[in-house]
Parts: sequence; C-alpha cells; structure tokens
Amino acid sequence: MIKRSRRSYSAITTLIAAASGAVLVTVITGLLVYNNTQQLISANKWVEHTQDVLNTLQRASLLTERAEYRSRLFLLTGDEDQLNRARTAANQLVTTSTRLKTLVADSSDQNKNAEKLAIGSDELVKALDEFNKQSELPALEIQHCQQIISLMTDTEQSLLKQRDERSQRSIFTSVTTEAAAVGLWLLTSAVLLAFLVRDAMRREGVERQMKFMNQHLEQSVKALEDRAQEATLLTAARDELQLCMDIHQLYVSAARRLSFLLPETSGCLCMIDNSRQVVEVVSFWGTATVDDFSPPEACCGLRSGQPRWRQLGLSEIHCTHFTGEAPECYVCVPIAAHGSTLGMLYVQCEDDAAVQTVNRRMDGLRQLLQIMAMAVATLNLQSKLENQSIRDGLTGLFNRHFMQISLDRELSRAARKKQTLAVMMLDMDHFKRFNDTHGHAAGDAGLQGLADVLRSSIRPEDIACRYGGEEFMILLPDITIEGAYRRAQTILQAVSHMSVSAGAQTYSAFTISIGIALYPNDGESQEQLLHRADEALYRSKRQGRNQATIYENVSAAR
Repeated sequence: MIKRSRRSYSAITTLIAAASGAVLVTVITGLLVYNNTQQLISANKWVEHTQDVLNTLQRASLLTERAEYRSRLFLLTGDEDQLNRARTAANQLVTTSTRLKTLVADSSDQNKNAEKLAIGSDELVKALDEFNKQSELPALEIQHCQQIISLMTDTEQSLLKQRDERSQRSIFTSVTTEAAAVGLWLLTSAVLLAFLVRDAMRREGVERQMKFMNQHLEQSVKALEDRAQEATLLTAARDELQLCMDIHQLYVSAARRLSFLLPETSGCLCMIDNSRQVVEVVSFWGTATVDDFSPPEACCGLRSGQPRWRQLGLSEIHCTHFTGEAPECYVCVPIAAHGSTLGMLYVQCEDDAAVQTVNRRMDGLRQLLQIMAMAVATLNLQSKLENQSIRDGLTGLFNRHFMQISLDRELSRAARKKQTLAVMMLDMDHFKRFNDTHGHAAGDAGLQGLADVLRSSIRPEDIACRYGGEEFMILLPDITIEGAYRRAQTILQAVSHMSVSAGAQTYSAFTISIGIALYPNDGESQEQLLHRADEALYRSKRQGRNQATIYENVSAAR
C-alpha cells in the first residue's frame, strides 16, 4: 500500500509538473507572440509615419516648383492670376512646413531642417508679396527651400530603408519565435503524453485536449502570418497607387493589387461615369461576368450603400448587372470618397474557401478601396483644375494663354526639325450684328457650333483655340501652304452648312473669314505670324468675307 501510494504520489507529482510546464510554455508563447506582434505593429507604424513625412515633403517640393513655375509665367505673360497662384502655392508651403514640424518632432535634426524650411517658406511668401513685373524671380528663396526639402527627403528615405529593414527583421523574428515556441510546445506535449500513457483511462481526453490546443496555436500562427501578409500587401498597394499618373493606370494597378489581396477569386472595378447613369467596367481580374450596366441601381450594393453578399442562406436576391446567368456567390462593395459614391467593387467566389478569404480580409479590402477612392478623387480633381486652366469655358477649345504657350512650343519644334507651321486665324462674319439682333444666347450657340466644326475638321495634332470674342485660331504643324488652304476650304464649307439652336429658334447661313500665315515664309516669331495671319484675315474681310486668304497673296498684291 505504501509503495502503491508512493507511485501514485510520484505519478501525480509528475503529471502536475508536466502540466505546469505546459502552462508555463503556453504563457511564455503567448507573451512572445504578443511581444513580437507589438514590435511588428510598432515597426509598421514607424514605416507609415516615414511614408507620411515623405508624402508631405513631396507636396512641399511640388508647391515650391508650382510657385516658381507660376512666377515665371507671370513674368512671361503679366497675368496677375499666375502671380496669385504662385502666392497661394507659397502660403500652402508655409502650412505644409508647419505640418512637417509636427511630423518630425521626434527627430532633432529633421526638426531643425523643418524650422529652416518654415523660415525659407516665410521668406518666399514675403518675396512673392512684393513681387511685380519688374522684379527678379526669387530664385534664392526657391533654391533654399528646394535644398532643405531635398536634404529632408534623403534623410527620411534613409530612415524608411532602416525601418523597412527593421520591420522585415521583426517579421522574421516573429515567425522564428513562433516556430520555436511551437517546437518547444510539441516537445513538452510529447513528454506529457509519455507520462499520461500510464493512465489509459485519461489518455483519450488528454489527446483530444492536446489536439485542440495544437489546432488553436496553428490557427493563431496562421492568423498572424495572414495579418502580416495583408499589411505588406496594403503597404505595397498604397505605394503603387500613389505613383499612378493617370486614372486608367490607377484602375489597372488597383485590380492587380486586389487579385493579390483576394486570391482564388474573380472580380472587377465598376465606376460611375460623368452622367451618373452608366456604370462602366474599368478593370478586372479572373473571369468576372459583369459588363457595363445602367442604371447604377441595378447593383444592390450601390442601392444600399453597404457591402452586400449574395449567398445561399444569407440573401437570395440577385443584382441585375450580369451579362449571362448570375453566379451563386458574390459580394458588391460600394466605393466612395468625400461623401460621393464613385462606383463599386464586384468580387465573385467559386467556393467556401474564397468566401472565408474575403470575409477574413474585409477590413484590409475596405482600406485598399478607401486608398484607391482617394487617389481617384485626387486625379479627377487635378484633371479638372488643369482642364479649367487651359480651356475656354464657353466653347471647350483651348484658351488664348494656352495658344501662346503652344505656339512658342510648336515654333521651337518646327525650327528644330526644319518643318513648317501654319497659323490660321478665323473670324465669324457679322457676329456683332447677329448677337445684337438675336441675343447673347444665340451668339453663344453660334460660337459653340463653330467650335464643334473646328474640332471635327482638324487633325489630331492640330490645335484649335478661341483667341477672343468671335476670333479663333488654329495651329497646323508640318503642313504645306496648299494643305493649309485646303483645310481652310473644308472649314468654310462645313460652316456654311452649320445650324445651331437657341431656345425654340434655329439659326443657319453662318460664314467666316480666314487668314493664313506660314512659318518660316511669313515670319519666324510669334508676333510676326499672328500679325500677318491677322492681315490676311482682314484682307478676306475687305474682299467680301466667307473666304480664306494666304498672307503670301496679300504681300504679292501689295
């Protein structure tokens, strides 16, 4: 009895010791996993912080270049609007430098550079406040700001490299630690099982318990690995989307990143067009079965404004935007920015594993869509602002300022390539009388109709501009004088058949007069070509209108 009691006591002691060891390993494993996860999160936060500083520095560099560019345009054209834009850019640079001071407060060296940038931007603001047509370009202030921005950018890029390396080391350490913990746990489990073999009655329960704990640990490891992979994918996607220069490139890049984030799925990006009535498929991956559709309410996700699953047992209602038979399982996620719905993401799942992947990465999917939506909104706004700065508001043709810049560029190109350049000046005949008789609405309709004729009558490389009032101008690169004259006759013929509507009235029988000057025969400078095209135009006016005149003929007549 005493011997049996001692054996029982020894077995209980061994079991308690083994169980205690298992608990200790579990606690240590949990602490190590938690510590490594915190280190990984901290490293990712520092990387994101450095990215934020680099983005702010990039904005500061763009604002400095914009201030210099607008100042030069002001000196060149005397346009006060360009000076105001240069001052606005300088003021925004002051705001950006203040934000930089806040972002780099953790670095004394960068904080000093941010102070210098703030001082430099203040000096640039002061220089532009006193800037006028007779002033010299504030090159020293601009160069000083650019040097500081370049220095800070180099420093931050070095920090970014270090922090990226630290993040990778954290990931490696996390995986290694977890693998070691799993190995240690398995070793402890083997010892525990060796002692529990003596007790057959408890073996089954202990085995089940061990299996459950192992599965739980494996799930934890997989969840951490998946989270780390998701964070890496989102960082790479954000960096790539920020590099996109046009909207099509952005859509293609976003679809590729979505295919990485949601493997074993198919899908497409569908964006609402400018009419707000048609939803267009702009990019896709896999074998999605969605095509352009109208109206947007055909998608239940767009109609509800929330991510919406179509899945057996969850929702039996299909969207109506499919080209063929609707699949059994898919999700539609609206895409919005600044409170406006831009479109939706369609993701098609072929099996339960794909559904679980989408659900597990839904938070990352929302983040990626938010990044993409902000990038789309930014590119659209940038395109709109650029278009407004070079387009005439009434006709949609290029404005006079853009014409002057384009004429300088085309003259330089023609001189460099030893080519010709035709300048065609057009004027609507008796426009003032027509405008006074029928009203400004009819006059505007006539100008818009002429602009439409010009757009449809010129080559892709030609540039049509509204010069002012009822005067228009066309630049025709690399063309003979005969070709320019034939083009003018085509335009005269098209205008003679033009009809426009204003209110309930329809107007026709329009005519125009055209003057043509050719580089280099009729002049080698912008002023000479414009003056001589104008002389040819007034020759057409004096000879009865509704005709085209070449400056060579005017000179010969003299």
